[in-house]
Amino acid sequence: MSPLAPGLLVAAPPLGDPNFDRSVVLLATHGPEGAFGWVINGRELMSLSDLLVRADVTNTPPALRGVVRVGGPVSQEQIWLLYRNEDRFDEIDGQFDVGTQILATASRRVLEALGDGRPRGNVVGLAGYAGWAPSQLENEIRQGAWLPTEIDPAVVFDVPADEAWQRAYALVGATPMSFTTRTVGLA
Repeated sequence: MSPLAPGLLVAAPPLGDPNFDRSVVLLATHGPEGAFGWVINGRELMSLSDLLVRADVTNTPPALRGVVRVGGPVSQEQIWLLYRNEDRFDEIDGQFDVGTQILATASRRVLEALGDGRPRGNVVGLAGYAGWAPSQLENEIRQGAWLPTEIDPAVVFDVPADEAWQRAYALVGATPMSFTTRTVGLA
């Protein structure tokens, strides 16, 4: 276990990378081999119901809460699902704990279970992921690009995506204005 993962990474303004500008990353793993996680407030791509149709899981999907967002710049053809521990699919392998009551999977069997109408809470779909090479994330944090903080499942599941960045800053104990170099009122 790393002091960074599981955790959240909050992009410091201005990050300068369009893949991560104003992003909040749920960091799942971090170690000598690098780091792995998902942007949880990326651009919306489709509803979960649309995903079930596009993935040929069903032609008439049940009404599901949740959307699929861009989860990062790597392997955007791969869909990851995040959901709360209490919504675990007991009979399906391939689900892993991301910490603080959050599970993740890329299992098609979970998609099929959702298509069968098994009731679940809020499911977050993510296309792709974010990855860092060994020492890359540590260097980016030292340079001030990321602010690490603890996970709040509400930021992942309950906060609207357009508010997640501000809410994650509150977890850090700062505001984005703390990182501006301009001092208001001085000429």
